[in-house]
Amino acid sequence: MTARLLVLAIGEAHQLFHVLGPALHLHRMGIQVNCMVSTHWHEKIIWSYAPELGPGIIRSPVMFRNQPLHKCPPRLLNLLFGLQAVLDCDAILTPERTSTLLRRVLGKRCPKLIHIPHGAGDRAKSYDSRIGMFDLVLVAGSKDRDMLVHRGIVSGEKCHVVGYCKFDLLPVDVPDYFDNELPTVLYNPHFDDRLSSWPAFGEAIIKAFSRNAGMNLICAPHVRMRGRSRQLFDRLASQYAGAGMRFDGGSLDSINMNYTRYADIYLGDVSSQVYEFLRVPKPCVFANAHAVDWQADEHYRHWHYGEVANTAEEVMARVASAIEDHQDYAPAQTQGFGSAIEETASSPSRNAASAIHDFLSRELYKG
Repeated sequence: MTARLLVLAIGEAHQLFHVLGPALHLHRMGIQVNCMVSTHWHEKIIWSYAPELGPGIIRSPVMFRNQPLHKCPPRLLNLLFGLQAVLDCDAILTPERTSTLLRRVLGKRCPKLIHIPHGAGDRAKSYDSRIGMFDLVLVAGSKDRDMLVHRGIVSGEKCHVVGYCKFDLLPVDVPDYFDNELPTVLYNPHFDDRLSSWPAFGEAIIKAFSRNAGMNLICAPHVRMRGRSRQLFDRLASQYAGAGMRFDGGSLDSINMNYTRYADIYLGDVSSQVYEFLRVPKPCVFANAHAVDWQADEHYRHWHYGEVANTAEEVMARVASAIEDHQDYAPAQTQGFGSAIEETASSPSRNAASAIHDFLSRELYKG
């Protein structure tokens, strides 16, 4: 009997990159893999990065078409109206956590739940108690495994380090966004206004870069930015986009690591994309717009990887000296990245697929 795996892609499309590689390897190992998608962006990513899985796409009964990348249907509606696809599988692989409601609703009828988090960041939500409801959890590095186990969220037996699966999907070449030799800054503010530097600092930072001819700027906030913050982004993009300044409110470039690989300097706050940027150690600057007492806070450990600025004016000064100051932070970046994202002998996606295959072989065919 062939195991049936459902990749549940009901969150924003950027999450899909973290489970697509393992799903592709499981398909090649003989597992029946279907992907339930909730937007046309999910379909586009599958056909672009893992076309072998294309024939197994299941369109959610509640599906957005021709909508911006940052929009997706309510997850609960997708779980409700996609219940038959859930009941038809043996296991679910997902990068989001709303699906843990299936365990409460279906009880013993619930398929096995497998989780690969969509990132390796330090925020408190990385250690959500719902992770304990999964049967198997696969994380990028020892940092997250140790935190989850130490906090009693998961046991060591069901949490394994596999590496960062998204890295396996990277194309060889990165587009050249600017026709000049100037260094490029990636400004990547978070979507949550309670944590983000964008509402307080964003406009001042953009204006300062518009007067600075010595650097290029890519302003690419987290795709989930909404409300007044997105309105501000749209206004500034309309006003300032042009030579040396690129604004991206949600395209494939903003989620497929093109920007984090292209940029020379990272400017951000709490986004986990800083770890994607640090795949190669490079200068970082962090904007502390909320007067956070961060030095001993484990949820801000990445702020030890570069200068921290407390005002918009200070941000620009720190950016200007970031390349020169980088040698002071390179060792911490290397150590921190190695803890967050483990380098493995084989590909992370293959590691994850092997762990899932072994798990399914044990759990589905007991006795």
